[in-house]
Amino acid sequence: MKTLLPVFIFVFCCQPFMFAQEPAEEIADTTVVSIRQEQLQQHQNEEPAEPKDSTNITQQLMQYLKSGFAESKRSSKCMLTKEVYGYHPYWYGSEYYNYYDFGLLSTFCYFSYELNATTGGYKNIHSWETTNSITYAQMAGCKVDLCVTNFGYTANSRFLRNPKAWNNFATQIIKLLNMRKADGVNLDFEQIYKTDKTNFTKFVAYLSERFKTERPGTTITIAVPPIDNGNVYDVNALAPYTAHFVIMAYDYYCAESKHAGPVAPLEGYISLKATLNKYLVSGVHPAKFILAVPYYGREWQTQSSSVPSATTSYVQSPTYSQIKNDYVGKYRERWDNRSETPYIVKYKSSDIRQCWFENPESLNLKYDLTYEYQLGGVGIWALGYDKGHTDLWQLLETKFMDCTGYTNGIPKKPYYKKMLEEYFKF
Repeated sequence: MKTLLPVFIFVFCCQPFMFAQEPAEEIADTTVVSIRQEQLQQHQNEEPAEPKDSTNITQQLMQYLKSGFAESKRSSKCMLTKEVYGYHPYWYGSEYYNYYDFGLLSTFCYFSYELNATTGGYKNIHSWETTNSITYAQMAGCKVDLCVTNFGYTANSRFLRNPKAWNNFATQIIKLLNMRKADGVNLDFEQIYKTDKTNFTKFVAYLSERFKTERPGTTITIAVPPIDNGNVYDVNALAPYTAHFVIMAYDYYCAESKHAGPVAPLEGYISLKATLNKYLVSGVHPAKFILAVPYYGREWQTQSSSVPSATTSYVQSPTYSQIKNDYVGKYRERWDNRSETPYIVKYKSSDIRQCWFENPESLNLKYDLTYEYQLGGVGIWALGYDKGHTDLWQLLETKFMDCTGYTNGIPKKPYYKKMLEEYFKF
């Protein structure tokens, strides 16, 4: 049974905010490491161990037919009601994406093209040319995007002030998209100086024009932070060039936080609802926004078990699968009724630890926001974090899949098998 706690006023504690009754003063140019940057650094030298023969389609599809994937239900009579935008980390090979139900994804975003800020080329594209995950996504009818990452104020300033690098980048990205017959790019540029606001908009406009001229139909999506302190991402100016803005609605509390708290609070002074209200007041159509949610938690060593509690050290960012396997059922799950999120308290020797995370109940409430605010859909950071568990896929199906054309929502024949039988004339 869940324990309901007294209501506290939460203020975003992933710097520059701290627990307070009123917002703290902004700390200029504070560098906060997001979960994406943290994970990219952690897995920098890893490449997935998987077959590289991405041109042997027949062999791939035969393997796929027998792989034990969750069956897709995508068809003309069973469609998603919202965009479901999933980020796939490159370091997850087939032992992870074999669990994906690609039919519950609109867009499969491959993470990532690591930008060389000086030249516009890439430092690494992490198996983009050969990974089978893209083939599987496309066979399921998903659109495929390549995520482009550039982290840090200096790196972003260097690139955004160099039109020659823009040109080289556009040339490189078009080649890579053509190579995999992909649909678009997702720009994940984090930590941009206020003085580079206009440069960022100009770069996106330039890229859009290159696509229109050389690769018509190619889409641009932009990852934007939950709180844009410097108003760097001018959504009004960027909207004409973008298909969607993917709001990274997490890391409200992160590794640098001085107090433990929810990764993605639904309610509160700084919360998902506050984030949406801030972006939507711009006047950009709500359907342009995708609300990306976390499939991970944050764990800190804390001074006490109470909420709020000051942190003494950061421990880790466990994935949903880790939390399910190692924590759920072993520790009492508590519920914070302010942020509408679960957490647990662990006692280890003389240490006290708090781990805040998401579960189907808290994610269900977040998914409701897509209908309440008439958003374009939801995003996932990240696919594979739920390895071996189907409850989050089931939730996506319940919230966003319309199967009115089927008896009890179940197709007569699993769609992938039907598709492959027709392809191979079994």
